[in-house]
Amino acid sequence: MSYKDKAEAIKYNNDYNARAYDRINLIVPKGDKEAIKARADELGQSVNGYISRLIADDLARRQRLP
Repeated sequence: MSYKDKAEAIKYNNDYNARAYDRINLIVPKGDKEAIKARADELGQSVNGYISRLIADDLARRQRLP
């Protein structure tokens, strides 16, 4: 979808994200942010993708437990 007005495109994306996703704010100790970003980069992932995958993997393991 093409927008002439950048603000309109941003609003559309923000509205979609608000409907489709939950937001979680994460606070980590100083220095951990850089280490997390470096690890995500090593894996070719975004920080959000890396953290989301770790959580999904943990939840999947929990479901497999008796």
